[in-house]
Amino acid sequence: MKKLLAILLTLVMVICFAACGEKAETETTAAPEATSSDVAAPENQVIRLATTTSVNDSGLLGYLLPKFEAETGYKVEVASAGTGIAIGYAKSGDADLLLVHSKAQEEAFIEEGYASTERLSFMYNYFVIVGPADDPAGIAGKESAADCFKAISEAGSAFASRGDNSGTHNKETGIWEAAGIDPAGQAWYNSLGSGMGDTLIKANELGAYALTDKATFLSMKDSLTNLSIIKAEAEDMKNTYSLIGVNPAAQAFTNTDVALNTEGAQALIDWLLGDEAAAMISEYGISEYGEQLFYLIEG
Repeated sequence: MKKLLAILLTLVMVICFAACGEKAETETTAAPEATSSDVAAPENQVIRLATTTSVNDSGLLGYLLPKFEAETGYKVEVASAGTGIAIGYAKSGDADLLLVHSKAQEEAFIEEGYASTERLSFMYNYFVIVGPADDPAGIAGKESAADCFKAISEAGSAFASRGDNSGTHNKETGIWEAAGIDPAGQAWYNSLGSGMGDTLIKANELGAYALTDKATFLSMKDSLTNLSIIKAEAEDMKNTYSLIGVNPAAQAFTNTDVALNTEGAQALIDWLLGDEAAAMISEYGISEYGEQLFYLIEG
């Protein structure tokens, strides 16, 4: 009897182990949810994007690009600098695509044969003038940015300029010209040769006025305790961003080893101009800052 019970117990254990093994195999071979690793990587995976500091410092690219990369398998390498330097990267063959905001420099780049696309202007925001909350130059009530700059000059109030041939610096230079003022060499004028973030940090230390894109200021405002937005959304402070592909057949690249990822650049252009990116751009900033930071150009 004991021998029979032992045999029966052994059979039961074998059946249980078999059932458990079948269950475990089923669980481990179940199809996983789709992830970015399921997207076939393109043959040339890396896209080199040269861009202005504002779309990077504001956090916009960090918000958009992971979505693009997950959906396409591309990896975007971002070189963030002033527009002049960013365009320089493209002219040397070190960028596949530009995202910049200086119309005159962009048009010159296209005229010189470096572009594979037209100037694709697709979004904008506003420059603002920031400064000490007590507004020592009294610019808050002025109608235009040029009127504000004239008041700053007349008051001799400290002004921090990027001074780096960026889109923001070129905009600032145009405003000084419209005001009929050359600030170079003035004791109150600080030309820093730095990016937007560093310029704002210096303006905060000096208690100085500065021209900045609104998105970058809002992304840094918690650390800029001595600065407030004093003048916003004047007609002469609109800030337009454009995409431009780099032309692999540009004369400057003849008989060189320059190799551009034109297909990847076009994929990123198409995505940034598409409906998904448009929705993301339109909502960016609302949850964190309580307002939209970038606006789409319609049509």
